[in-house]
Amino acid sequence: MSAIQTGTEACIDEIVAIRRDIHRHPEIGRSEVRTSALIREKLAEYGVDRIEQPVPTAVVALIQGTAGPGKCVALRADIDALPVSEDSGLPFASETPGMMHACGHDMHASMLLGVAKVLCGMRDRFRGTVKLIFQHSEDTLPGGAKELVEKGVLENPHVDAIYAIHMLPDQERVGKIGMRAGAVTTSVDLYDVTVTGRGGHGSEPQKTDDPILAACQMIVDMQQIVARRIDPLETGILSIGSIHSGDAPNVIPGEVKFGGVSRAFSEEVRETIRRQMFAIGKGMESISGCKVDIYHYHGYPAAYNDADLVDCAKRAVADELGDDAIVELERPMGFSEDFAYFYQMTGTPSAYFMLFGGQGGEELYPLHSPKLVLREEAMPYGIRAMAGIAVEYLNR
Repeated sequence: MSAIQTGTEACIDEIVAIRRDIHRHPEIGRSEVRTSALIREKLAEYGVDRIEQPVPTAVVALIQGTAGPGKCVALRADIDALPVSEDSGLPFASETPGMMHACGHDMHASMLLGVAKVLCGMRDRFRGTVKLIFQHSEDTLPGGAKELVEKGVLENPHVDAIYAIHMLPDQERVGKIGMRAGAVTTSVDLYDVTVTGRGGHGSEPQKTDDPILAACQMIVDMQQIVARRIDPLETGILSIGSIHSGDAPNVIPGEVKFGGVSRAFSEEVRETIRRQMFAIGKGMESISGCKVDIYHYHGYPAAYNDADLVDCAKRAVADELGDDAIVELERPMGFSEDFAYFYQMTGTPSAYFMLFGGQGGEELYPLHSPKLVLREEAMPYGIRAMAGIAVEYLNR
């Protein structure tokens, strides 16, 4: 039995209790006051070498190995909840109306505390430094990662590599680690469009500048961006998710609002979509007589896994959990993650993995669902994987 497994088994009951406490008291981005205070309390109890608060609700801790000098590896966990009303039926369900840990961040935070306790008990087994980053506001744009990078979280000491792990519900696999090199999540950009025209009676359309017709034509044209402006071998997604206008069927309104989201793996595709969105808006103004205002919210970039870091992690997970614990992900995830900023803003090699959390109820519900239930049996595997990866990276 490895030292990491021994340490994990010794602390897992405490870590599960911490997870349930965090789950009962969810806090959304930049409001994680109670959560971050609990994290600081536990880190101090476990004996980390340094605790910092670069922003009010994020926590950073250092654990120094005593086997000699070496590099610095960072492990990141997001700690914020979502504005979701929980309907999971769990005995430790959210006690805060309208808020829920529906994305597994309660498990991320508590597992990283488990890693802290395990590594503090085996400092003589590794050299260099482990930096633990408990990050605020992952699910609330513009994201806490960008802010932490701007505050210098990857310096003092300089971080040579950064890893993160995310829970993922699954019908069968519990405790398996999903890995792949290259693109692992998409970018995300949001668009809010307002088309302002001249309304009037539906019987006299010639006296109006119809914003509904203009908006509908824009939406159709926007669907051609991916079809005709993006290389078919690349990935681009543009989805219109809302449209609002008018109150009566016989009245042409004066305004239409609609909104959508785009996703991509490459910055080139991302920029092509943005540029074409604005070109369509400008063109529609010239032919419709309407005014088109497009608000573009520049969201998270795509995350990329460094191949060398993935290989290092595979060795660590295979040694700690066995070869069958590794699941090769055939394709990237379709969602977005602000973890991508750690690489994009600094060039720091990064890797982001999925921890399969099983199915806690009779049905499988996705992340962000009010009925999401993840199995706590997965947590020891997450602790052992992350601790093993840190030690493997520092000692190689």
